[in-house]
Amino acid sequence: MGSQSTDCVAPNEFTSALSLAANGVAIVTTNGRAGQAGLTVSSICSVCAEPALILACVNTENEFCNMAETNGVLAINLLNSAQANLSNVFAGFGDNPEADRFLSGKWDSLNTGAPILIDALVSLDCTIDSHRIHGTHTVYMGRVVAVRSNDAPALVYSQRSYGSVAPNPTV
Repeated sequence: MGSQSTDCVAPNEFTSALSLAANGVAIVTTNGRAGQAGLTVSSICSVCAEPALILACVNTENEFCNMAETNGVLAINLLNSAQANLSNVFAGFGDNPEADRFLSGKWDSLNTGAPILIDALVSLDCTIDSHRIHGTHTVYMGRVVAVRSNDAPALVYSQRSYGSVAPNPTV
């Protein structure tokens, strides 16, 4: 085996390469004694089904991190193809990015009190099982305690733009 370098590729090379992949788009939310917060992320993935765990990555500098850790809960709301504008609101884009983001969309809650988007493709209500800082991001492991889903095409983000994916029964 050859020697392995501990050097990494340049950040812009890394993000440019990964921008080519198609990722689901989610609004991650929290609510509790630290208050309510939410933001758009595309870095989520299932970890295992037993116990039901999901992973989400959030920039550590975002105020969401302190709030979620204090609240101990989060919800991952995977968006459907009609929700690109809502994704932009929670990403902080638009005329007034400081406005209360939860005025957009229709919200509810399930078990934990974290905001659940009523018409999301899938909403996963979670307690925070663990979290750990890696580089610039905090990786959250959510233990899924409740699920809500709707039948719709998924919103995806690829090559720095939105698209959609619908089931293809012929594949």
